[in-house]
Order: sequence, then structure tokens, then C-alpha cells
Amino acid sequence: MTDHEKVMSWLEGLTDEDWRRYHSDSEVQTIAKEAFALLKEQEAVEPILEQDSMVCGVCGHEVVWQKMLGDGIWADEALNYCPHCGRPVKWND
Repeated sequence: MTDHEKVMSWLEGLTDEDWRRYHSDSEVQTIAKEAFALLKEQEAVEPILEQDSMVCGVCGHEVVWQKMLGDGIWADEALNYCPHCGRPVKWND
């Protein structure tokens, strides 16, 4: 069971009418902290310019790749997600 599945299961248990019979206040606080941590992992991060390349603000993996358009023409492609850690990338428009 992944962390996501585990926390979703815990949260589902808190939706029952009689959740207080099964969970102490400290357990509810633990569930809230775990859910918050998962949500934080999904927040978009700004890329960082590092030695002429844009990298993920969390793990440092490149988030701009070169792709060939044809006839020797290359273009930068900004990625919406980091291919290494999976975090969304927040580009300034």
C-alpha cells in the first residue's frame, strides 16, 4: 500500500459518523499531518537557473529539454512536471 493509499484510507475512516469511537485526538492529528505532507508534495515549484539550464527547485533535475523540430532545428521544451521527482513545475508566464 502506498503512502497515498494509506492516507486516503485513514481519511475515509474519518468520514464515518462515529469516527470518534475508532480514533483518538492524537490519531486524528497524525492523519492530518500525513495528509498535509502529501498535499505539500503536489505543490508546484519554481525552476532554478543553474549553469545555463533550468532545474527543478526540489531535486535539481533538468526541466527543460531540447527537442528536434527537423532539418537540424532544435527548440527548448519546458516540462510541466519534473521527470525525476514528479513535482509540478511553476513557470512564470
